[in-house]
Amino acid sequence: MSDHIRISMFGGFTLAYGTNVVSDQDNRSKKVWTLLEYLITFHTCEISHDTLIRLLWPDSVNAVDAENALKTILHRARTTLDALGYTDKKLILHRKDNYGWNREVPFVLDTKLFQEYCETASDANLPVSERLKNYRSAISLYKGRFLPKNSNDDWAIPVAGYYHSLYLNAVHDFIRLLLASKCFSEVEQLCRSVSVIDPYDETVRYHLIQSLYMTGKRKEALAEYQYVMKLFYDTYGINPSDELTSLYQEVTRHLHAPISDLFAIRERLREQNAKKQAYFCDFSVFQNLYHIEARIASRSGQSVFLCLISLSTEKEAPDHPLMAAAMAKMADTIGSLLRAGDVYSRYSVSQYIIMLSAANYESCTRIGERILKGFLNTKPKLSVRADYMLSELEPLNFEK
Repeated sequence: MSDHIRISMFGGFTLAYGTNVVSDQDNRSKKVWTLLEYLITFHTCEISHDTLIRLLWPDSVNAVDAENALKTILHRARTTLDALGYTDKKLILHRKDNYGWNREVPFVLDTKLFQEYCETASDANLPVSERLKNYRSAISLYKGRFLPKNSNDDWAIPVAGYYHSLYLNAVHDFIRLLLASKCFSEVEQLCRSVSVIDPYDETVRYHLIQSLYMTGKRKEALAEYQYVMKLFYDTYGINPSDELTSLYQEVTRHLHAPISDLFAIRERLREQNAKKQAYFCDFSVFQNLYHIEARIASRSGQSVFLCLISLSTEKEAPDHPLMAAAMAKMADTIGSLLRAGDVYSRYSVSQYIIMLSAANYESCTRIGERILKGFLNTKPKLSVRADYMLSELEPLNFEK
């Protein structure tokens, strides 16, 4: 298709003809690019003069000035297209008071191809090999979101949302077909590339961890889970789903192969780079430690208390960067002020849970107050309120 104009709108705006290329990376007026992008996006329609004026100058009240400005932008757009070296036909047509992209010009548009590949791949009546081939073609076209430089433009937002939804649906179905064919390595590669474009799609993150686990990369799977958990907590304020937590437990359950050397096992169990401060762990580990303490307490009568530290702001829905900074600051405070034998874990987007062994209510109250004071006195100061609650651990009652 060397005689076609090649147009890309995913990840940026680019037009190419032969070896000539123009793109929105060039230092030109944004209105020139917006005009071209709009005409090409809606290339099956003729766009009225008034629509283009409202698009480019939504707040204009002087019709004469807007009219002249539109003529100037159209001239600049045509000059930009001249750099392609395409001379067979005019690329922008003007009929009466309407403008449009010349549909008689042979061109290849990535959004159109992408949609066609997705529609073909979604046909359950096709052989799996054919569907996989079309999904690969579709996903390779999606270099990034639709016209990212226009992400805040009213006209581009719904279009970008449509294509991104189509992309994620295609990715999810593609993963399902690959898993059915046991193509775990390709699932891993796919999920890694998709995560760059959309870091917060939990389905993709789940299958990346799963594919690493299924290909024997269990330590990498565990590291990915920990990264995702922090990402969702700190950046997006989302707790991991039950499915993701269950997968994590499955990965950790089979993390170690059988070994007969007890001393080697002991070395593997040894904590690396240990600091003399409270022990931080995932909540699933915290639960297991709680179960052990509940068993010990049923036999020894030793008091153990839970302390829940909660952070809040005056706003009902605080911004995530502020809460992430406050939670990091609180983690440092708890770790430095508690004993090395105490355990704490992140419980939610804005809470930590602490287990205090061999303590009574009065000493736990002093600990809680010390943590709040330490948090408030640590710089930088943040507009976040800290509170705590105490509850004594309930000894386990064994079934008879």
